[in-house]
Amino acid sequence: MKRSSNKPSYTTIQTNSLAKALVLFTVLGSVLSPSGKILAAEGKTKTIGYYMDASDDYYKAGFQVFKALATKAGWQVQDVVGQGTAPEQIAAVENFITQGVDALVVVQNSPATTSECLKKASAAGIPEFHLTHNPPNEPGLAGFAGFDWVYDGELAGQSAMKHNVKRLVMIEGKLGQGTASGQTQGFLQAYKKAGKDIGQALDSVGVKGAGGKDLQIVFWGSGNWFADPAKKVMQDAITALGPDGFDGAYVQNDEMMTGALQAMQEAGLDPGKYWLGASNGKEKSWDWVAKGLTSMDVNQCPTLEADICFQQITAYFDKKPYKRAVFVNFLPFEKSTLDKSKLIPWILNDYMAKREANAFIYDINNAVFRENPSYAVAAK
Repeated sequence: MKRSSNKPSYTTIQTNSLAKALVLFTVLGSVLSPSGKILAAEGKTKTIGYYMDASDDYYKAGFQVFKALATKAGWQVQDVVGQGTAPEQIAAVENFITQGVDALVVVQNSPATTSECLKKASAAGIPEFHLTHNPPNEPGLAGFAGFDWVYDGELAGQSAMKHNVKRLVMIEGKLGQGTASGQTQGFLQAYKKAGKDIGQALDSVGVKGAGGKDLQIVFWGSGNWFADPAKKVMQDAITALGPDGFDGAYVQNDEMMTGALQAMQEAGLDPGKYWLGASNGKEKSWDWVAKGLTSMDVNQCPTLEADICFQQITAYFDKKPYKRAVFVNFLPFEKSTLDKSKLIPWILNDYMAKREANAFIYDINNAVFRENPSYAVAAK
């Protein structure tokens, strides 16, 4: 989803060396039992196996908060970062299980891959928690924290309607991924709920020209959550449509918006003359909206998402009830509603400082964290 220029604090594993690297993950201060299970020196430390599907700054931001909270709680966290392939996730989970971790946290490659992992974790009696992408509701799934991606997109659609956007460039994240398709569905749904004519757009996702008299998708492409491919999509859209061929663009995350803005500026277009909507609400987007470079964003933070996951695991260890699947709270903003004091940071130190000051709601028990109805009943 989102890159960072900061050096990662976690281990990036190459596919062909994953198995070899994993055997080195003996935590300092712990020892391996004859069965391979990690044992804390004093028998109290919890060990978490944390897998991320890609080297992505969205995943990194969440991991950093989780690790900070876990370290403060006295836990040890082992992390593996894949390169977006199913075998890597399966191999990582298998190795964590072999080592006998107390819980798993997974940012998945795909639901099908996760289904296989859940079977393995369930058989081993190890709870598996998920972040960001909706996992299958199957035995072994102990918790899930993510966002209501459809509502996320709906907020963007509401903003676009206020700005009378009728000809839209749609730059999705990873085509076919639930987070991306959910945002697209929500955007189109906002128009439909308002009684706008969008033709068969909801049934024609990915089709250029889909729509009706109130909204037409004049260009549709995938930026795969990163800046460079999104820049290419926007360049192609500008070449195909010309500067007057579109009213705005829905660019589904801030890294892709970085690329889209570069493409527009290099083409001599003033971004402020178009409606530009995004999601993530990273710190740089606060400045974009304040300066009028973009029209709106949604403060939808992996930092808070990972915090909720930490609270779920804490409750699990303490044998206390908890919300098993949570829609994490987020906040949309435009220039007229921008209040940086209310926005949640992505930067670790800033997040922890605001959390300590109770500057935002992070307690999972607060009503702003809605239970995800898709996981209301655990699979057996």
